[in-house]
Amino acid sequence: MEKYLKEYFGFNSFRPYQKEIVSNLMAGRDVVALLPTGSGKSLCYQLPALMLPGTTIVISPTISLMQDQVAGLQKNNIRVATINSSMDYAAINSILQNLADYKLLYVAPERFPAENFMAALKLANISLFVVDEAHCISEWGHSFREEYRKLSYLKENFPTVPVIAVTATATQKVAQDIVAQLHLKDHLLIRSSFDRANLTIRIHERVDKNTQVLDFLKTHDGESGIIYVSTRKKTDELHEFLAKKGFNIAKYHAGLSAQERKNAHTQFINDNIKLIVATIAFGMGIDKPDVRFVLHLNMPRNIEQYYQEIGRAGRDGLPSECLMLYSPEDLVLYKRFMNDYEEQAVRLQMTRKIDQMFSLCNSIVCRRAEILSYFDETYPASNCQNCDNCMDEVEKVDGTIIAQKILSCVFRLRQQFGLNYVIDVLLGSKKQDVLYRGHDQLSTYNILTEESRSDLKHYIFSLISAGYLEVTEGEYPLLLLTPTSVKILQEGQQIQFKKKTIRKKLKTKEATQKLIGNLEIFETLRKLRLELARAESVPPFMVFSDKTLIEMSSHLPRTVEDFLEINGVGQVKANKYAKIFLESISKFNGK
Repeated sequence: MEKYLKEYFGFNSFRPYQKEIVSNLMAGRDVVALLPTGSGKSLCYQLPALMLPGTTIVISPTISLMQDQVAGLQKNNIRVATINSSMDYAAINSILQNLADYKLLYVAPERFPAENFMAALKLANISLFVVDEAHCISEWGHSFREEYRKLSYLKENFPTVPVIAVTATATQKVAQDIVAQLHLKDHLLIRSSFDRANLTIRIHERVDKNTQVLDFLKTHDGESGIIYVSTRKKTDELHEFLAKKGFNIAKYHAGLSAQERKNAHTQFINDNIKLIVATIAFGMGIDKPDVRFVLHLNMPRNIEQYYQEIGRAGRDGLPSECLMLYSPEDLVLYKRFMNDYEEQAVRLQMTRKIDQMFSLCNSIVCRRAEILSYFDETYPASNCQNCDNCMDEVEKVDGTIIAQKILSCVFRLRQQFGLNYVIDVLLGSKKQDVLYRGHDQLSTYNILTEESRSDLKHYIFSLISAGYLEVTEGEYPLLLLTPTSVKILQEGQQIQFKKKTIRKKLKTKEATQKLIGNLEIFETLRKLRLELARAESVPPFMVFSDKTLIEMSSHLPRTVEDFLEINGVGQVKANKYAKIFLESISKFNGK
């Protein structure tokens, strides 16, 4: 196993759990692997695929994920193919008739009902089935797909072929459902910690989104990043705004043509464009290890979706940052979508997940502890020192008078207006609609001028989170009092607000530079890598990862044997690249 690990993948040793998983698959045992993004899940099935005598079938949900993995394997001289909906019958038939020529075949779950496909598999020597993104099987998960639910026929038709199901986002309930739906019997369940220690996690209220986005992007100049937004329209608007500001940016959503989406994906993966703004359509299968940040412009629908999307940052293990901007408007929007679900049980489940996500946004305890708790894991420390709630200073202020004024204003406006209008009245706005309605004559007009608009938003968010206010689900969300509002308005119940003092952390670029032995050598090797990638029309990380370049810049290998000692350098890549990289590094030896 170690021989194949180094020769084809370039790794000097296994990561945690990989060897145990590979050994069990080689012995013919089924495996369910719940491992976080960046932990090397793909290797757990790619390595046994090489060592077993037949063909491994990988069931994957997206064409982009298949194509990226196929390209990476081909770079390592591994015989691999994919069948997808963009291919014609002749091309598909040619692959099926020559299955023995391939060690791995990537397909979508929709392919299995096709008679010619199943017939070809039954005639072939299938060594292993892989169910990638296995959480799609479970109706209790966040990305349920009906086609995945039908994969029980793997064991029905191929009872002796081992199956591995892998995912980075699964609660215990989802894991149990995966086992049940795939009809696994004597299986090995591997569950690693879901903690991603290299990710800085921040969740802030969305106050002035354009300013907040620009300020964040300034701290990540020149780095690869993804911006997630909730709708196609907002994707288009933000893309246009940032393009006008001079950013070289792509966009991705389901409203674009297949060719437009493919171009955006390819440009981003190949580093032709560093920044992409997208809906969740730009989802599973972003196989790019050097994404340095993920920015959410809206609150995701649930914690699984949020965890999966921030998991696309820092897959190489280097420092990366995740910022989410949220608002009660997000809560209202998602709850409005609940009407799309006919079954009451599903509506209740989805609503509970949305409420859990909003609760995470408003929590003041360690973000890591909260997220890991959701996945049935206990975070061992009381302070992770790498999330906003642990890094930022929190000051408690007596908010009773402020809360009374806010709730009183909602009452005097007869609960007929939204958040921004209430703030306008509290701040004494001279806007025409306020004056026209005579709301400048209310006793609550102009009574909180000492507060900023952003602070008032924060206080109203806090009142919503605490249940003293609620937001309607209509097209124009209104602020409403709740039965508990009276405790503050009439009974004088005290309430405290929490104000954060945001403490800046090292930029990801600076944090990465602290890990680099010699920055000049590292940058020289990056330029060399980019030239080679452009010449071969592949993403730079498929030549070597940043982590491998960092090790080269620290160890300064002199010979091919030294070069092979570097993590990420296998025999295939050494044969191809050793001479040119050693020549470049030799200019720095002795400095």
